[in-house]
Amino acid sequence: MIDRRAFLSAAGAGLGAAFLAADPVQLNASFNRAAEAALALRRGSPPPPLEVLTPEQAADVEAIAAQIIPTDDLPGAREARVVNFVDHGLATWAQGQRRATIDGLAQFNAALSGRYQGVQRFTQLSPAQQLEFLQANEQSPFFQQMIFVTLAGTFSYPDWGGNYGKAGWRILGFQDSYAWQPPFGWYDARANGGPN
Repeated sequence: MIDRRAFLSAAGAGLGAAFLAADPVQLNASFNRAAEAALALRRGSPPPPLEVLTPEQAADVEAIAAQIIPTDDLPGAREARVVNFVDHGLATWAQGQRRATIDGLAQFNAALSGRYQGVQRFTQLSPAQQLEFLQANEQSPFFQQMIFVTLAGTFSYPDWGGNYGKAGWRILGFQDSYAWQPPFGWYDARANGGPN
């Protein structure tokens, strides 16, 4: 389990900083492309093709994200299609982080091949070994970056390319509604006939 402090510290790392510093025109173009991809997915089309990551890299990113937010009785990072969010980000608003991310993944895999004989990629580990390796490397810059992008890709607005099928919002119990019934809280209960 990753503690709350690790999640909060991840918010300032790698792709998070790139997202905050991205050119608004580039971000808007990225969001428009992601909205088109989301519309195609709602129509039953397969996930969009990879833009930057190789299939092997994408499988590793997806497996790491699935350990950060696993699937149980609720959807996880895999169902939210975090890997597509990461891949598209590296092609657009986070392209300045592309080399560092790909190199970070390569170093991550190199470290695990030294720990598990005959293993070359994260996806070759059993789920228990994956979790063990992530816990042993939870302070690495690459893993901190993966925490941030997994959170962003799972809980972001779906038209931005992540949170496919609003999977992340289902995890949170967020009701995607444009109309709510009063009272919203103590501050307006009285105005709607309730107690002070």
